[in-house]
Amino acid sequence: MSTIRIDEKHARLLDRLVAHITLQGKKMNKKALVGKLIEDAVIGEGIPVQDELRPLEEDPAWTGLQDTFKLGIRDLSEKVDKLLYQLDGEG
Repeated sequence: MSTIRIDEKHARLLDRLVAHITLQGKKMNKKALVGKLIEDAVIGEGIPVQDELRPLEEDPAWTGLQDTFKLGIRDLSEKVDKLLYQLDGEG
């Protein structure tokens, strides 16, 4: 939880917005409204909103490993540069 301070002008605008929403029959306090505005702004910027990471078993990067193929090369992670770039001890 954090606290923010806003200037008087924006505090009045926030009060007006809460009142306007309340007059429309929707119940919302300042805290909930600011949270919704932040989430809407994040989504508007194209940033994914996730409260928590999905379980590893559901992560597309992890489940995609099942679709990979086997090369039959032992210690590939250690030899990948040599194999990709055909390096002969150069470095």
